[in-house]
Amino acid sequence: MQRSLTIFTTLKPIVGRFLNLDVRSFGLCIIAGLTMFPLFVNAQEVQAKEALNLSQAISFALAEHPEMSVFGHQRKALDAKVKQAAVLPRPTIDFTIEDAMGTGTHSNFGAAQSTLSIAWVLEQRAIEKRVDAATNAVTQIDFDIEIKALDISAYTAKLFIESLILEQRLQLAELAEQQADSALSAIRRRVEAGKSLSIEQLQSKAELVRRSLEVEDLEHELEASRYQLVAQWGGEVSDYVPQGELLNIPVVKDLPSQLAKLQAHPALLAFANKRRIAQSQIELARIEARPKWQVSAGIRRYEATDDFGLVAGISIPFGNDSRSLGEVQVIQAQQAEYQSQADVLARKLNTQLFVLLQNMKHSKHVIDTLTEQVIPLLEKATEEASKAYDIGRLGYLEWTSIRQELLSTQAQLLDAYQAIHLQHIEIQRLTGTSLSN
Repeated sequence: MQRSLTIFTTLKPIVGRFLNLDVRSFGLCIIAGLTMFPLFVNAQEVQAKEALNLSQAISFALAEHPEMSVFGHQRKALDAKVKQAAVLPRPTIDFTIEDAMGTGTHSNFGAAQSTLSIAWVLEQRAIEKRVDAATNAVTQIDFDIEIKALDISAYTAKLFIESLILEQRLQLAELAEQQADSALSAIRRRVEAGKSLSIEQLQSKAELVRRSLEVEDLEHELEASRYQLVAQWGGEVSDYVPQGELLNIPVVKDLPSQLAKLQAHPALLAFANKRRIAQSQIELARIEARPKWQVSAGIRRYEATDDFGLVAGISIPFGNDSRSLGEVQVIQAQQAEYQSQADVLARKLNTQLFVLLQNMKHSKHVIDTLTEQVIPLLEKATEEASKAYDIGRLGYLEWTSIRQELLSTQAQLLDAYQAIHLQHIEIQRLTGTSLSN
């Protein structure tokens, strides 16, 4: 069973809403279309590569991931065990000679009796139980596949979100680099006009170098992140560009409804299935301990009279095989262990789910607060700081500090968006629901 995690997959760059450069009073000539740069870059990249949404990425990963192919081999092995369990025991052919090579009238083969017989064990019920036990063991693969598919889907989704976030961080850094470059040009003119000190020009140069270095670092991180993503299905980085929506905040239902979904988690169902498998093994062990009747039939030749006669027999072992008692107790202990492990896992999942839901609420609060209150205030402060610096009422360090605070807050908003999407992905992995294309 293949599953994929749901996330919004319509491209909408997030940086354009972040960097509101208002430097009119400072005299910087940044064109109004600068904030559209992320759209232009992304459009160019999409034309050169195939646009990749999250649903496609997860489908590729599940179809081509090497860990998924392992289950196919395991299933073949278990299917072979089912066939083997259905094989009947081989009958035994017996040939005996009596009353020969002795003394007197039995000194040769003249008075000998030769018997040819065939014997087989009656264990049809045991065979049925062996087949049942082997068949039940095959069902465990289905749960293992579901669990691994959830893990691969969640990991692919995390890489996808990380790639989108890094792309936005890169575009934000590039805008900050352009801002630093424009500021350096303006400060250079002020220095030449004697309105600013040369130390401010040196500080501005250092700021530009730092911004350029940040852009370079993010370029490497983005390339590495995209490589990790496409490596899930053995793709080439040069063939894809991830596209997705970061601004749409995922909505999760209340805690009780989410806790109810945990009961259907494949890991919990897998423990229940293991207990069923163990029960079938117990029944098989008990049947194997019962006496197995052996029936034989054949023909006997009497050399002395040259006559033939039919022979038949039945062999019934006495008592039960007590060796199975220990095996049954071992399996019963395993059943109890599976139940304990399921209880531990259920409690762990409940705790993780509660924490994630609380974290999502906090991330939503952070996003709303930064978007509606903090960033507008800092944008206004940056605008006022630019005016104050332009007329000499604010120093370069204070002005730079305010600008950097705005950039840091915009980066913090990206962190919040990344956190809420990753938390939502983890909730989907825990509950095993909302997994569709």
